[in-house]
Amino acid sequence: MRLNKIHQDLKELYKNKEQLSTILGVEFSHKEETELYTKILQVGQWYVAPFCFEKFDSYAIKLTPNKKLADSPVCLRSGWDHYSFSNSLITFLSFRQLKMLNTPNFAQYILDDWQILEELSIPFREYTNGLDTLEFLNEYLHNKDKQKYLSNPAEFYTNVYLDFWNHYYPARQQKEYVQLMHSMIKDESYFPDFKVEDYGIWNTRAYNAIGQRAYTLINIKTEEKENQLWQSFIQPHGFDAVEFDFGFIPYTTSSSFQLDPIISKFNPELGYFSKWRSHPLYEAGQILNKNKSAYNGHAHIKAAKVIDEELKDPVTAWNALVSAGYWSGVNFGRPNIEAWNAAIDLSGKHGWTEIYEVLTDQLEFYNYYKDKI
Repeated sequence: MRLNKIHQDLKELYKNKEQLSTILGVEFSHKEETELYTKILQVGQWYVAPFCFEKFDSYAIKLTPNKKLADSPVCLRSGWDHYSFSNSLITFLSFRQLKMLNTPNFAQYILDDWQILEELSIPFREYTNGLDTLEFLNEYLHNKDKQKYLSNPAEFYTNVYLDFWNHYYPARQQKEYVQLMHSMIKDESYFPDFKVEDYGIWNTRAYNAIGQRAYTLINIKTEEKENQLWQSFIQPHGFDAVEFDFGFIPYTTSSSFQLDPIISKFNPELGYFSKWRSHPLYEAGQILNKNKSAYNGHAHIKAAKVIDEELKDPVTAWNALVSAGYWSGVNFGRPNIEAWNAAIDLSGKHGWTEIYEVLTDQLEFYNYYKDKI
């Protein structure tokens, strides 16, 4: 029984191939994969499509409405949370090499094994229609102007990181995200004027960073703060959490518990979010504020239905269902099946065919193995 089509296809393509972990940095099959993947689903993380492992972590496609799976971001699992790792499945192997470049002298190791890397990556690159995705990596490693960065990652890895992201995600949203983060990192008092911006795959991370900044600044009017705090709260919980002291490189220790300061503002006595009291997600914020550890996501499920059917905003409805799944997993260590089924219905209704297939495959996988592991 397959977990999902992407994982099954890659598993077959790399069957009996050696040196994957050493050269690519990941494995597409694992002797305990059934147990590992079942446990991921058991803690409620049905909203990603896992497809490979490294020694301590697993990588998954972030199921993203209105995007093909191959074009959707890949995230790295870190406990209960995930953070964005690459802008798409197509570019994943290049970003996996980027992760290795955070280690001194690793650039030379990659070059020494370049021919093996090219050969081993061909099945993946052909499968994702990304045969040319290693070209930038090769050029970068041979670029004399970049050797200062590559030889001293302790000081310059952020430069390398941004070079890769700016190349592989050459979108307006990437430029605006980088500009925003540069401004906030350079000046701890910088607070952007409120405007609902589209930061592409960085939406959640950008709004979480702005939300943390809004909370920490004292001399900001309540109305200015609450606009940004609300935008952070309505992002899908469990992804791209940001701490008070943030940078471009995600902290692996970050989690959506960093939302606690924002959730605390749902205390009615503080006078925040008055303009959103009729919004379907306001109730979820109030419940989380009163007793976060007992919350199973039910208010987010209720809100998702209204957001989709009445507000005609299926993407925000999807995000609400993801948040429901996240809190059920965090607090009770089990999936919220109602949220899972609602996500299946939502994806079917709006023609998100690949997401629908992943959700139904993984539910079948979970139901088959949940009592066998």
